[in-house]
Amino acid sequence: MRYALEIAYDGRPFSGWQKQPGKKTVQGVLEEVLSRLEGADVHVTGAGRTDAGVHARGQVASFELSKPWETERLLKALENNLPPEIGVLRAAIASDQFNARHSAIWREYAYFLWTASYCYPQVRPFVWRVRSGWDSTDLLLACKALEGEHDFALFCPQSECPPNSVRRVLRAGIVRRREWVAFRIRATGFLFHMVRNIVQDLKSIAEGKLSVDAFKLSLKGRGEQRSNRGMAPASGLFLWKVGYSPSPWE
Repeated sequence: MRYALEIAYDGRPFSGWQKQPGKKTVQGVLEEVLSRLEGADVHVTGAGRTDAGVHARGQVASFELSKPWETERLLKALENNLPPEIGVLRAAIASDQFNARHSAIWREYAYFLWTASYCYPQVRPFVWRVRSGWDSTDLLLACKALEGEHDFALFCPQSECPPNSVRRVLRAGIVRRREWVAFRIRATGFLFHMVRNIVQDLKSIAEGKLSVDAFKLSLKGRGEQRSNRGMAPASGLFLWKVGYSPSPWE
């Protein structure tokens, strides 16, 4: 029987989502726990392969178990066996065709920033501390420019960039609440390091170091190479939501 889980995790102790030999990963820990419950190896598929240090509020995983579990009982068993850095928010019995990765129609990431000179210690591990300027009209123009189909080749390391680097952004925007700044972006697909590189450029725009016109040129795969512009740290990035139609939760 196939199951779907919605998972949140603190990415700091992990070398990313994807299982890697000799490294602690979210997929590896989850497979280890599920394999103990099953009494045999269980393979888990994730909706997104988050990097080392990247967090999740709404990662989705799918897997098969040989015997049926009531979802509440499965949730309790996982809660009792997973480390505190991983939380399972909900579980559902999914169709045989459901695949957390291939069935997704969009993914949404959120990146959190903190603009005050002070920072609460409870917040510090999950934000990027930046200077003010995040109420700039240029940032709104940059977010609007992101929407639609663009060539994001300059927002991905050359060694990791696929032959087709065009991706479709469904929406992008910035919300500010006093010291908090949240950048959220939803797309049908993402490239490696794409969101962190976008946020780095938004920071440069907020500080007056990059023009909106230069940013728009980058969205055509042209302009200054990324190596000259840096990249936002993993600390503020969250895999926020994953969309499906039909949804396994309905």
